[in-house]
Amino acid sequence: LSASYFFTAAVVVGARGRPSYDSPARLAAYEEQQQFWKDMEDKAHFRELRDLVKKYDADKSGNLDAGELQILIKQYSTARQWTATPSDPTPDEISWLLQAAGRHKKNFVDASEIELALDLWHSYVSNRPRIERVFEKFDVDRSDKLEFDQMKLYLTELNDGSTPSDAEVRAVMQEVNGAEGVTRVQLSMAMSVWYTHAEHAQGCCAVC
Repeated sequence: LSASYFFTAAVVVGARGRPSYDSPARLAAYEEQQQFWKDMEDKAHFRELRDLVKKYDADKSGNLDAGELQILIKQYSTARQWTATPSDPTPDEISWLLQAAGRHKKNFVDASEIELALDLWHSYVSNRPRIERVFEKFDVDRSDKLEFDQMKLYLTELNDGSTPSDAEVRAVMQEVNGAEGVTRVQLSMAMSVWYTHAEHAQGCCAVC
């Protein structure tokens, strides 16, 4: 996204100090104003995303297919020094991004989905050294997938040595579309799914 968007948003936020209130009416008016500015920022942000998709939408379909998304991801992430290898992103990685982010139309992403695709890619490339270490340790048959027993061992390690149930392991694998085995690109999301599950479980225990 352009620097102008973030600069403008920062100026707007910085210009709006939180005033003191002497009545509920003033507080309500302030909160209404805050919501107005948030809505304006959200609309500006979406316009930036829409323009980004439009720039790479070679066939003018309103969506990005695999080839278009690959070019966008490559140029966008190279400009931000996210990538580590010239082959980024591979066709398999793009296929995963389309599957994970493309909710409205199979094998495509639109302006409302491109931010998720970029976030997923950034998370993946940021975690890639860790992912490689995990595969080196747990992918003992070198299948390039973590199958059920291997994922269970890995999640046990993430869970500080406490073994998750078979149902929990299957739920994580299914959530990332890796029921038959979790690939490298799926593992980054699997980490997030597991940590979210663990936090939820701890919250339930705290309530109990």
